[in-house]
Amino acid sequence: MTSTSQPRSRFVDIDGSRRHLVEWGEPGAPTVLLQHGMRDHARSWDWFASRLARDHHVVVPDLRGHGDSDWSAEGTYGLSDYVFDLAEIVASLGLAGFDLVGHSLGAHISLRYAGTFPEMLRSLTIIEGIELPIVRDQLAAPKPYPQRLRQWVENRRKARGRLIRYFATTAEAEARMAEENEGFDAALIADLTRHGIIAEAGKGLRWKFDHACRLRPPEDSHGIDLDDVLDAITCPVLLAYGEDSWIPVPSAARLNRLRRHHLVTYPGASHWLHHQAREPFFADLTTFLNTPGQGPLQKVTKHA
Repeated sequence: MTSTSQPRSRFVDIDGSRRHLVEWGEPGAPTVLLQHGMRDHARSWDWFASRLARDHHVVVPDLRGHGDSDWSAEGTYGLSDYVFDLAEIVASLGLAGFDLVGHSLGAHISLRYAGTFPEMLRSLTIIEGIELPIVRDQLAAPKPYPQRLRQWVENRRKARGRLIRYFATTAEAEARMAEENEGFDAALIADLTRHGIIAEAGKGLRWKFDHACRLRPPEDSHGIDLDDVLDAITCPVLLAYGEDSWIPVPSAARLNRLRRHHLVTYPGASHWLHHQAREPFFADLTTFLNTPGQGPLQKVTKHA
């Protein structure tokens, strides 16, 4: 199936709060759902979504507190909150047997959805996202729960007084985007910025992002829960990691919990490997989507 349709914007109401979606392709085609990461937005997937839409129905949500989705009035941005949103979006669209792709925070959400609703997925692709940084921090230097909870409370209080940064021009915002994403080409920087900013009358341009999202609840640092999640995933899993990333490849103990997985690493790429190694990753992704259940039980590929 070949689709020439443009992206279509829609909203899903979840308990009175709106979640924004971008859809590509024809609804009758096999569905791929793409989940973006922290401080990102749905339109960061445009390059992939437009190409996947030639043969797929592509659904790309803005996470709560990101893009054109509503911010949480209560500041609730735990992994369980994001998984609830994803489950509600899936139910609202009537999806089943779909392919799920997540990057970074979106990958952590996707993992937990896959373990909680294994019957819903055909395949799972994880880009840089098995263990959250706070999980690794807690394993390396354990802190009692009351201490972690107190720190979270204090950080939430501090966040109330954080000033929103405004830009006078789009060029200023693009310069900031380029500073935070070294190695991205100018066209990508311009596209990410254009879809990632909003104008406020009398103030200027700001990012469409709630900084409260960055405050990970203390419950999210439980590594034991992650083992339970990995044990419960039944679909084939593609794992993609950049060799120059600060995110380590998961340990064998973690990986061995996945029943069927294929780990691929990309030299010269870091945390945003789907942008930095765009062509090889897209080739690996489309091959996996076409034959997710026919690959080896466990395999590691390293691109030259």
